[in-house]
Amino acid sequence: MFNKTPFKKRILFVGIPDMAYIGVDGLLMAGVNIVGVLGPKKDHNMYTDFKNFIFSRGLNFIDFDELDEPQLIEKIKALEVDAAVVCSYNYKVPRVLMDATKDGFINVHPSLLPKYRGGNPYSRVIMNGETETGVTIHFMDEGFDTGDIIAQKPYHIHSKATMGTIFNELNFIGIELLLQVLQAYENQQLPRIPQPKGHFIEGKGLQDKDLFIDYEKSAEEIERFIRALNPFLLASTTFRGNVMKIMKAEVASDAFCLPHPPGTVAKIEDDKFFISTSKGLIVPTVMQFGSFFMGDSKDFIRIVNPKIGEEFRSK
Repeated sequence: MFNKTPFKKRILFVGIPDMAYIGVDGLLMAGVNIVGVLGPKKDHNMYTDFKNFIFSRGLNFIDFDELDEPQLIEKIKALEVDAAVVCSYNYKVPRVLMDATKDGFINVHPSLLPKYRGGNPYSRVIMNGETETGVTIHFMDEGFDTGDIIAQKPYHIHSKATMGTIFNELNFIGIELLLQVLQAYENQQLPRIPQPKGHFIEGKGLQDKDLFIDYEKSAEEIERFIRALNPFLLASTTFRGNVMKIMKAEVASDAFCLPHPPGTVAKIEDDKFFISTSKGLIVPTVMQFGSFFMGDSKDFIRIVNPKIGEEFRSK
């Protein structure tokens, strides 16, 4: 995948799984000179696994409690870091840490900035029906994803793309683009293109309350919503007081059945059931129903025996 090239610049790697796993191995295979790794804090659920992963690669894992603590800043200064590269990080990087490196922090962001700044552009682009996203390599500043752009690469969103497919493909595209940037950085100063000012559509992270299906939306919007959460978050609904997670669904016309309020079972066939929406019908095809089973729509009909007119709820 990568051509190994000797690198002299001293790079600090900053990241949290899962993108950080791909980032570390990608840079190592290419020969990037990683002099230290900043991962998650000690109370993070991935702290131990990621630390062991870094040790298995023979790298210098740097523990810290706070990113602005004096002892950490001194450690980074002692490493004589030329630049830090960031591959998915949950913590705001303070200016004092950025200034501990020669040329600052370079971030890999999975969208075409300035659009979709934030923690989950993967889901948001699918929800919004975008046909294109991409990767931006940019310098970090004290804002969120607002620093000067170095390079960008677009990516076409397939009509059946999920959060998982976009996440995986943009990770590899991002590392390839980052390596091109680091290769250029070996011999020259990197370009700095200021981002335009103004308000742009955001890629905000999602809370638990945001994961429930809103049947007042159209069937097409709901189908995108389901894909946008698959497989890491999963779209939720409730039926007979049990939470159901939907991994995959289809859209159908409501022209062949009597109208029903959004969220109610409108039709049942041998292997499919149809839920009404504000426009069209949504047909769940892969799901997990409470602790009862994980399966397809035929399993749901056989085990749960839904009735026309029964209601799926958004909470």
